[in-house]
Amino acid sequence: MAMHFGTAQDYEMKDCAICNEGVPLGEKLVVEKETIHLGCFKCAYCGTRLQVGNCAMELSFYNRYGPCWYCSLICAHLPTGEKEAKLKELGKQVRQPKKKQN
Repeated sequence: MAMHFGTAQDYEMKDCAICNEGVPLGEKLVVEKETIHLGCFKCAYCGTRLQVGNCAMELSFYNRYGPCWYCSLICAHLPTGEKEAKLKELGKQVRQPKKKQN
C-alpha cells in the first residue's frame, strides 16, 4: 500500500475568505471551513483579534458579505441592523455571485 504525506511543496494556496488575498501556509487559519489569514480573524464590528471558540459568526450576512465573525462578549449581541450599518461604514462590499462553470 503506497502512502503519500503532504509537504509544504504540495500546498495549494487558497484565497482568504475575508480579504480575498492568497493565504500562505504559515498564515493559514481555517474556521468553520473558511480559510483566512491569522491577521484577518478580527471582530467585524470593533476590530478586536478573535480566538477560535470565543466568537460568533453572523449567519444572516454570509450570502451578502461572506463570513463575518464578532467577539462574543459584546459585539455578537448587537442588533443585526447595527452590525450591518457598521459593515457598510467600514466599506465592506457585497459579494458578487459566483459564475457557474460549464
